[in-house]
Amino acid sequence: MPLVNPMPMLEKARAEGFCVGAFNVVDYLSIEAVVEAAERKRAPVIIQTSSATIKRFGIENIVTMTRMAAAESTVPICLHLDHGTDVSVIKEAIEKGYSSVMIDASKLAFEENIAVSKEVVEAAHKAGLAVEGEIGLVAGVEDDIVVNAEDAIYTTPEEAIEFQARSGVDFLAAAIGTAHGFYKVAPKLNIDTLREIRVKTDFPLVVHGGTGLPTNIVMELVEAGGAKFNVSTQIKQTYIDSMYGYIQEKRDEYNILKVLDAAKQGLADMIAEYMTILGGEGKA
Repeated sequence: MPLVNPMPMLEKARAEGFCVGAFNVVDYLSIEAVVEAAERKRAPVIIQTSSATIKRFGIENIVTMTRMAAAESTVPICLHLDHGTDVSVIKEAIEKGYSSVMIDASKLAFEENIAVSKEVVEAAHKAGLAVEGEIGLVAGVEDDIVVNAEDAIYTTPEEAIEFQARSGVDFLAAAIGTAHGFYKVAPKLNIDTLREIRVKTDFPLVVHGGTGLPTNIVMELVEAGGAKFNVSTQIKQTYIDSMYGYIQEKRDEYNILKVLDAAKQGLADMIAEYMTILGGEGKA
């Protein structure tokens, strides 16, 4: 199946009360694992790439790899640029085959964030793509984006509504206390803000910083109105741990294909579990 604009799946998620998993891949094996899990669970899915993955492989290669993995798929798959901060890179992704992009200008002042986001929206909409924006500052580390916990800024419903209306972004990440990376202390989540934005708006909302949250909290975020749920750090941890576990168990076996298969299966199982928790199973 060709790569798709994510808006139909996100609008369905918003209307039916489930969440679409968005998984940050790091290579072709992890792309395959996402597609395998989506097929297994019959779930729509978003494959995401960060700036570090783009620097490693290049936009054209990422698009080619994702199209290859998705070619025989029967579920909707979107290729999304996560946390784009360089407008020139975002526009290249738009031109070369991504089906959705994020402009993260959240470190800028409110008016500047709107202006930059609007520029990206105009370019993306002209090409038939959807755009994610961000308002407020999500703490933690996401590749080269670093926000200290004390600098995190929670989103207010009023700011979220104004930002979306003026920038024209199609779906929005609102800072409610989640964080990128592993949680060193229990997060102070403002889930009521997510609920309030959901009630007062008609656009899909995004939850960043999904790794490490307890299952009951993930399900509460879905119930509160999250339509897209990002998982990045967990991909890296599961990838490495699955390979390491196999190598430890089979220390005298030098078969790299079996090592890679163990990593893919570990990833696919973890991703499939997220799809069930998020309520996306059977929604494709």
